[in-house]
Amino acid sequence: GGNGLTGPIPPELGQLSNLGYLHLGGNGLTGPVPPELGRLSKLDYLNFNYNNLSGSVPPELGRLGNLGYLHLGGNSLTGSIPPELGRLGELDYLDLSYNDLSGSIPAELARLSNLTNLRLYDNELSGSIPPELGQLTALTRMQLFGNGLSGRIPAQLSQLSNLEYLHLGGNGLTGPIPPELGQLSKLEYLNFGYNDLTGSIPSELGQLTALTNLVLANNDLSGFIPSELGQLVALKELSLRGNELLGGLPSELSWFDPYSRGSMDLIDYTESHLEFTLSSEVWDVWLCDTPDGNIVRSPDEMVALLNREVTPYYRWLSNNRYQPRFHYVDRIEEASLVECEEAIRAERKAMSSSNRFVVIDDTDNPAGFASAGQEGSIRILGLHVPTIIHEIGHALGFSHSFGGLIQWGQDSSFGGFTPIKAGDVYEYDNPMDRMSGGLGFNTAMIAVHRYAAGWLDPANIAIHPQGKTYTYELRPPGARGTQMLVLRDLQFGAIITLGARVAKGYDSDIPKEGVEAYKVDQFTRRIQQVPPPDLIGVTGENLYDETRAGLTQHVHSVGDVFKVGTATVEVLERAGDSFRVRVTDTAGPVFAGRFSDEDGSAHEGNIEAIAAQGVTLGCSPTYPGLFCPDRVVTRAQMMAFLVRALGEEGDAVATTSRFADVSDSAWYSPYLERLADLGVVEPYEDGTFRPSEPFTRRDMAVFLTRAFAHISPVAEPAGAFEDVPADDPYAAEVEAILAAGVTRGCSAEPMRYCPEESVTRAQMASFLIRALQSAP
Repeated sequence: GGNGLTGPIPPELGQLSNLGYLHLGGNGLTGPVPPELGRLSKLDYLNFNYNNLSGSVPPELGRLGNLGYLHLGGNSLTGSIPPELGRLGELDYLDLSYNDLSGSIPAELARLSNLTNLRLYDNELSGSIPPELGQLTALTRMQLFGNGLSGRIPAQLSQLSNLEYLHLGGNGLTGPIPPELGQLSKLEYLNFGYNDLTGSIPSELGQLTALTNLVLANNDLSGFIPSELGQLVALKELSLRGNELLGGLPSELSWFDPYSRGSMDLIDYTESHLEFTLSSEVWDVWLCDTPDGNIVRSPDEMVALLNREVTPYYRWLSNNRYQPRFHYVDRIEEASLVECEEAIRAERKAMSSSNRFVVIDDTDNPAGFASAGQEGSIRILGLHVPTIIHEIGHALGFSHSFGGLIQWGQDSSFGGFTPIKAGDVYEYDNPMDRMSGGLGFNTAMIAVHRYAAGWLDPANIAIHPQGKTYTYELRPPGARGTQMLVLRDLQFGAIITLGARVAKGYDSDIPKEGVEAYKVDQFTRRIQQVPPPDLIGVTGENLYDETRAGLTQHVHSVGDVFKVGTATVEVLERAGDSFRVRVTDTAGPVFAGRFSDEDGSAHEGNIEAIAAQGVTLGCSPTYPGLFCPDRVVTRAQMMAFLVRALGEEGDAVATTSRFADVSDSAWYSPYLERLADLGVVEPYEDGTFRPSEPFTRRDMAVFLTRAFAHISPVAEPAGAFEDVPADDPYAAEVEAILAAGVTRGCSAEPMRYCPEESVTRAQMASFLIRALQSAP
């Protein structure tokens, strides 16, 4: 293995009757796998991976009764998987990945009782997953992704009690996710992404406490995200986007966003750019003198032009929070632009320069490219100010905004209305945005870019609550007041943004004034006009000429009434540079209280009561009409609820945490420290607090009796609850809240308290409001 061997595998190897180990992987071998190898009755190990083998997998390999390891992956094998492989009773490892195998997965593989690794990914397999594979109880890894498998995920896979890794992504699987998979207690990796699965995410997946990776992206899943996912304390990767999921994530998964989501928790990946967007950044200007270039201006003229045109634009757009400055460094003579850039990077390294840089090769060419991050650069083929403004936007992390329906045509023109995948669409069909079709004109950048950069304060942003009707005054870029109105979209990971635009100043070239609407993917920051441009039959090649007016259907004038997401928007009037809009959210019945997802709950009145007292603001800043009543409360979260219920504030003095497992900077630390000062909470014997553990009903009894002076442990417990006898260490506290009318237990016949059960957010509301109301 791992040499440069070529040619076919000699069938004469089948004569080596005592051979136990055969490894020819990582060569350049061609031709078929010799069926004669089926004679090697003593063979334990066979590895032909990553060659150029062709033909089918010989069914004769099923005769190798002692074979424990079979790896034929990374070849060009075709045909079906021989069912004869099911005879390999000693097989521990089977890898046929990265081939061109077709047909179905043989149910006979279920006979491989010793198999721990099944790797059939990246082939052209079809048909359903045999439910018989659930008999492979020794299996630790099953990888079937990247095929054309269809049908449902068999519930029988829940019998794979030793399974640690399950990847079925990139197929055409349909139907719901079997809730029985919650029984796979050893599962660490679960990937069902890029299928056609439907239904809701089973709450039973919250039982997979060993899970580190959960990928369900790009399916047709729907419904609310179950609060039980908050119990996945080992989770390191979570991907749910590309579904029709509702609501927000459990607060226990707030780490899910790899970067900060900005000042109002609206979109991901903002923190990595704030180092640059909130600064007076210096850009180095380098000139490339190449045979294809055409630099006719002096360096001083170029830098003066950039500082005169680019700097004021960004100063205005950012409200003086970002002020790029440009200074000339050097002129490099090379045979090509690529070689020039290599020379520039070498020079910068020698200079230990940390500035980002602009490369100019031509005075008149308007093309350009950009990269982001600390090593970010802009390569401008010409000294074209609008292009430089646009490319600096990319370097700051801004994306294109585009409708997603217009195909790329020849010479970058567009060819009519054809729904295709987003990666293939024309990305310059929004003339209202300098980051899109407004590139060559005097236009601003849309509000979501300005939010991502940290240039909009919370005072400039309004979030419309679910089920309500409100009127807003939207102001254009650079003005004081609300510049971005956010509407909930039922799809998890998406929001709708509205903004006002008037043709004035740096927006003087926009083709239409009014209220613009966009759908924003919170994870990828893909920004789509709502509605996208409808240009059926348009074949013009000049986007910036006769077609610009046809690209503004997402800009709404006074008198327009349109629907975005779950809301109806009316543009009522224009007053100066402002537009008044009325928004009515119509997602389900309009509700009387603050939250919609607790309607009909037995705890609804208590939930609304604690909201009125400021104990809770809901479970999602993005969707303020949600309370998530069934989500389990953690010990950390309960500290915040309890402090607010007591009318206290979190400890304002930065102190060293007195709990071994709580950092000084933990968000709940001020609340925890305040309750510790009040004697409500104490460390466990090992000095910990265990903040991520569920808050139990036993915890509730103990904390309420400590927190509320009018609720004291009873002197002599009577064993009122069947599951909390009189000699239970916490019977006095449990019976105290019974006597105070805070609890009636979890069942009446027999009378039980269920002390080990976790407290949900709805139950928490009832416990707290009853404790408050029981005060004399």
